[in-house]
Amino acid sequence: MQPIVFPHIPFDGSLASALFDLERVRVDFRTERLADPLTLELRRLFQGLTSIMSARIEGNRTTVADVIAETRRAQSTGEDAQDAVREILQLEEATRYIDRLVEEETLRISHKLVRDLHQLSVNGLEREGDPHPGSYRTTPVAISGARHIPPEPAAIQADMDQLIDFANQDVLSQQQLIQVALVHHRFVWIHPFANGNGRVSRLLTYAMLTNRGYTSPSDARPLNPTAVFGADRQAYYDNLAVADSLSEDGTLAWCHYMIRGLRDDLFSVTQLSDRLFIADEVFAPALNAAVAGGDVKESDANVLYEVARRGKCKPGDLRDVLPGSPSSRSHKLKKLLDANLLLKVRNPAGYGIGLWQNQLTIHVVRRLDELGMLPSVLKD
Repeated sequence: MQPIVFPHIPFDGSLASALFDLERVRVDFRTERLADPLTLELRRLFQGLTSIMSARIEGNRTTVADVIAETRRAQSTGEDAQDAVREILQLEEATRYIDRLVEEETLRISHKLVRDLHQLSVNGLEREGDPHPGSYRTTPVAISGARHIPPEPAAIQADMDQLIDFANQDVLSQQQLIQVALVHHRFVWIHPFANGNGRVSRLLTYAMLTNRGYTSPSDARPLNPTAVFGADRQAYYDNLAVADSLSEDGTLAWCHYMIRGLRDDLFSVTQLSDRLFIADEVFAPALNAAVAGGDVKESDANVLYEVARRGKCKPGDLRDVLPGSPSSRSHKLKKLLDANLLLKVRNPAGYGIGLWQNQLTIHVVRRLDELGMLPSVLKD
């Protein structure tokens, strides 16, 4: 494989400007923040949506409503979820795996990480699985719709060695996003697995962004490349193809596409760092829509909005919206917990809002779409 090298970047151009904008965000993410239950729950919702996006880029047409309904069915019956939904749930687990490694400060780009992400993503799947989860391919492959022919199996180990060495190089801060972009493209170019390469490439890119401080576990909206690639699926494939020649111009065009997309995605990240914006501009309209649609009772909506505005509540904080004895209040709160509309949180103990996989989820997603915070790949 041709060595991976950094392209020359004109510092008076738009790519350099996007890099500076993203560097400012990284500085903000490094500022210590208190973990707010509402922003953390919105982050969990976005990570779930990201898994749906990644599967959709590969042709899985499962909707948010499908995921919620099928997950509930599987949980209630004890059966496995249907194959298309299981693909999404496994991508969620792979993302959580990355986040755990980051939290433990043990994340390092390695053959093991790449193989683990593949194992988690494809194991047991029928339509989008791989007969050898976690193993590099031993047969030639072709990429559907692409002119590029990936390397022969005998070259994969050496090519991946080079990729991983490059991914772990200590480089100047202004080069780190370029490094991430180059690793993403070259991984897809190598196509080390028989199937699942696109999904693993996006997980690997998220891992590199997180490890370099471009997203924060205490922020509601993680900066995730899948949102960029999902904005225009065909543009993603077209820009990957432009770089397949490994030429300076093609490589620079790919870097410009990816980094400009990340910069444009910053607007959502910035707005959703404000809990009151989430409560008033995202959650309240979604809650009103849920009440109007008969999915949530108005009395329950009053409780949920109060919890959202406060971020976290103890039962005694809800006397005004839940009058009555402490025992009757606890009984009503338990019903909201059982419906996953409330969650128990710790440090200190209390209640927070649940947003993912309940009757509010679809309304929150629609509201995020109204605010222009979702890529087109989720619209149908």
